[in-house]
Amino acid sequence: MDLKKIFEDERGYIYLVEDLFESGREFTFLEIKNGFARGGCLHSKDEQMVVLKGKITFICGDIEETLVKGDSRKIPAEEPHAFIGLEDSIVSEWGITSEDKKMDRKNPELRARVDKINENRKEELKE
Repeated sequence: MDLKKIFEDERGYIYLVEDLFESGREFTFLEIKNGFARGGCLHSKDEQMVVLKGKITFICGDIEETLVKGDSRKIPAEEPHAFIGLEDSIVSEWGITSEDKKMDRKNPELRARVDKINENRKEELKE
């Protein structure tokens, strides 16, 4: 089992735990810095997520709720979802396959909201 950093930007980082599940499903750690957002995607398989550190707004379909360390949720297949950091946070999610992730499907409305949140946060940090 290897922990591999697969992405990093001003929002934080993403680590992939390789070869954890025999089924080829992924297990990732997402850092979400305060005020930034990640997501807007949807996948063909159910996922699970847990907040390991911090406090986030979790958006999944029509549900929008505040989650804190220790809270977990199921992300049903085909439900667009996103995470917004209300403070520096770490979220873990697992369940999709690498093949599903490569399809990189986004929900246009939720992705636009995520992008707007990130643009606004970058502007705030410039001031």
